[in-house]
Amino acid sequence: MSILLITDTQLGMAKKNLNSEMWNPKISKWIEGLEPSVKELINLNKVESIVKKFSPEFIVHAGDIVNEIDKDEDLENYLKFSNNINLKIHHIPGNHDVGIDPNNLSMKGLEFYKKNFGNDFYNFNWKGFELIFLNGSKFINYQNSNIYNEQLNFIKETLKNFKSPKRIIVFMHQPPYIDEKDILSRGEKDLHGKDISYWAFEDKINDEFFNLFENHSLEYIFTGHLHINLETQFKNTKIIVTSAVGVPLGNDPSGYRIIDFKNEKLTYDFYKI
Repeated sequence: MSILLITDTQLGMAKKNLNSEMWNPKISKWIEGLEPSVKELINLNKVESIVKKFSPEFIVHAGDIVNEIDKDEDLENYLKFSNNINLKIHHIPGNHDVGIDPNNLSMKGLEFYKKNFGNDFYNFNWKGFELIFLNGSKFINYQNSNIYNEQLNFIKETLKNFKSPKRIIVFMHQPPYIDEKDILSRGEKDLHGKDISYWAFEDKINDEFFNLFENHSLEYIFTGHLHINLETQFKNTKIIVTSAVGVPLGNDPSGYRIIDFKNEKLTYDFYKI
């Protein structure tokens, strides 16, 4: 059975940014004359029919569940969806899920996430792969050493317990690395008016992250965050970015991926929602 990967539902984003000079053209086109929150919920609730079509084993939500953690209505709408979907959803936090300011992880944000969605890092086995789910904001906000080292130690201890090299897939919201040429080849002039370094890990943190897996085979990293589709690579690891279920910000439509492993081959096809 397959995995349904969704990301960046980000309830509340369309309404928040509709009057933004930068985002108004994209959002206005995307909402198709509807109220912004209505369009977001229409896309979110389409996940139910996607589940019926593909019968995945479970869903992974790669973060940015809501746009603002202090907007109760957006949280309630998402929880209503997740409670009714009748399929396990493995969540990981996006930057908008763990901070009042999405650029700065906060204890209040972490408490909000854990209360509503559970642990922000964990792992389990699937079809011979070890799936490791991580909080990418802890790498972005590495200056908070206690929070950063807690997750780092989890990775170290998890890998140390394996008696032989493991095939690994990581899920987290932010990509650790982006190759600029891959952005340009997708027809994206930049990443939403911000330098590529804004969206990924600092070089020293990226190196530290990948060094953790040197005795194993980190084959794939699946992320969201960019609201576009992108395939890039660091060393031998493929980094697969998926467009948003919510507002898309590049040339790609809203959508999702079906991840499957058959005949020793992993596939991760993208579908428009």
